[in-house]
Amino acid sequence: MSQVDIEHLIITAKDGKQLSGIASTIPDPLGLVCLVHGFGEHIGRYSHVMSTLNESGFNAYGMDLRGHGKSEGLKGHAPSLLCLLDDIEEFLKMVRSEQLYLPLFLFGHSMGGNLVLNFILRDRSKELTGFIASSPWLKLAFKPPIWKEKLGRAMANILPKFRQPNGLKSMHLSKDPEVSRNYDLDPLVNFKISARLFVAITEGAEYVMEKSTTIKTPGYVLHGQSDALIDHSVTIQLAQSNTEFLTFKLWEGVYHEPHNDLEQSQVIHAWIDWMKALLK
Repeated sequence: MSQVDIEHLIITAKDGKQLSGIASTIPDPLGLVCLVHGFGEHIGRYSHVMSTLNESGFNAYGMDLRGHGKSEGLKGHAPSLLCLLDDIEEFLKMVRSEQLYLPLFLFGHSMGGNLVLNFILRDRSKELTGFIASSPWLKLAFKPPIWKEKLGRAMANILPKFRQPNGLKSMHLSKDPEVSRNYDLDPLVNFKISARLFVAITEGAEYVMEKSTTIKTPGYVLHGQSDALIDHSVTIQLAQSNTEFLTFKLWEGVYHEPHNDLEQSQVIHAWIDWMKALLK
């Protein structure tokens, strides 16, 4: 493989927040891939995905969303969905300014998948060649207690920064117990979500399902059939609503984080092969 250059980035959001990013680049890439992580985690958990992209001929870029990882902002909170989409737009602008003419792909996992789908639907970047949505958060696979849901929705307008435990159990991320162990011990992982962010993501999911037939950018959508956190049946509905532009893969026996499960190599290479086929 070509020599890899790792560089830390600072992305300045429209409201002045400093967002932490990373670039993992090689000479003469085929294209650029920007990664958006899921709720509560950070881009450092995607280093093996970025390495695989480099090995496959792509430059890889990642950013910690506001309120996540090393980025500024109250942990587990964002003022709105549009604010997060603005942050992704600033991130893509920075990446694009470095290399103007290469194909550009956007990858998002879980909450990141929700954000990527909203980004596409709200026509934020006509420059994207394609996108990848991994286990997109469109509907929880479990029902939170009614009181918790009602409290969250009430607080979203009264006390938007009010935070509750997100209820995520790390054993549902992957069949590999090392993944769960590392997640629980990771000082950059956050286990609380604000009322405003929860409502924003829920509304974003509803918007995606309402508008899915209008997607006109090629997308690769994947989900693990054994995901106990996000409902894979809704992802199937999404894919079936727009077969012209969406390619779908359901991974049997795979948990919530396909890129971290025991099948991770096959999973990551499957969407990389899809990108390469698109470029041909």
